[in-house]
Amino acid sequence: MPETDEDDAPPAGLRAAGIARWGIIALMAIAAMGAWSFYAHAGARFAHGPRQYQCPMHPSVLQDHPGGCPICGMDLVRVAHAPASARPAPGAAMRPAGEPGGSVPGLVPVEIAPERTQLVGMKTAKATRQRLSPQLRATGFVSADDSSIAIATTRYAGWVDEVRVIQGQKVRKGEVLAMVSGPELLTAQQVYLSALEWAAKQKSPNPGIPAPGVQEENNALQRLGIAQQDIDAVARRRRPLPAVPLRAPISGHIARRDVLKGLYVQPGIELFQIVDLSKVWVIADISEQDAGRVHLGQGARLSLGAYPGESFGGVVDFIYPALDLDTHTVQARIQLPNPELKLRPGMYGDLVIDAPAAETITVPAEAVVDTGELQYVFVARADGRFEPRVVRVGERAAGRVQVLQGVDEDELVVTTANFLLDSESRMRAAVEAFGQKP
Repeated sequence: MPETDEDDAPPAGLRAAGIARWGIIALMAIAAMGAWSFYAHAGARFAHGPRQYQCPMHPSVLQDHPGGCPICGMDLVRVAHAPASARPAPGAAMRPAGEPGGSVPGLVPVEIAPERTQLVGMKTAKATRQRLSPQLRATGFVSADDSSIAIATTRYAGWVDEVRVIQGQKVRKGEVLAMVSGPELLTAQQVYLSALEWAAKQKSPNPGIPAPGVQEENNALQRLGIAQQDIDAVARRRRPLPAVPLRAPISGHIARRDVLKGLYVQPGIELFQIVDLSKVWVIADISEQDAGRVHLGQGARLSLGAYPGESFGGVVDFIYPALDLDTHTVQARIQLPNPELKLRPGMYGDLVIDAPAAETITVPAEAVVDTGELQYVFVARADGRFEPRVVRVGERAAGRVQVLQGVDEDELVVTTANFLLDSESRMRAAVEAFGQKP
């Protein structure tokens, strides 16, 4: 049976679905064209209209009279005939965007009515010229003064007969630490006594001056490390000392004791380490970016948790020449007097180093918006305009920031609600860019 045209025709349901699909596509195209036309005319009205009022939250709402936004109810904000970015601030017209004193990329000046600034609690402050005394904070570690560390050792071989001090004990210079005996000591003393006996038999023309032989043997005992008072004791006794005292070379505390009774010692072996803690060092790790702020002679104060409310003052007396490759810090050394022995090696606390004061323009620290790449402030104008301006900042102290470039003396900067201004300025910049190039 031959096929007919009716057999080739699609089912009625499929034909209806195709017509509906094309109808939906046509409606979407008409809606897109309408939206594009609306925003293009809105941008044109914004760019060329004599005076417009706009919603900060819904830029598409534009009117030629003040009122409220029909979407969110916010008060409409007046926008000028020309884009705000086309009206540069005085002194900033010749500075490129992103440079100190120039405009902030992505931001434009905004105008806010006085009642709105009062509503959000916006405050301003003057940029003033004053003496700023910046401070550098770091962690300081207490350590012993290397120049006040000494070791007690012998220059002869022998045995330790007696140990008279313990670790941590405070000793005075010349105090007996241990008693040591040995053949070398005994021989040296006997030679000295023989020289004394020989000198006594000679008739010296100068009775007050020791004979040459006696002086030489006296010096020989001193070179062995025997104190002069012990040599005089040998001369008085007219017989050798059975054990020679090993005396402390300096006053201080016994930091280490490596000797026991009966130990055989050899020349040069460290027996005691003595540390004088009447003055100590504080070592501070200064970050690489702050290394240029530390100089010799700067005052410093150390605060410790062990002594609340008390600080210890000193000066920076040395800056280490090398940078620590692991921490990228430079070490600075501060010498502190320690008459009461409150500072103990191993303690750590907060160290404040005073930088020299300088006469400079400063603003409150909260006025500076820091994005990591740029620092800028909002400068308040008399006509209710707020201008974002890039600044170059320096030292910080007492809640204020040094402004090296970007703000002149007596200019007003916004100290509160900066981020509200920032968001509104960014939104206005986006709207202006859309209005110029729809």
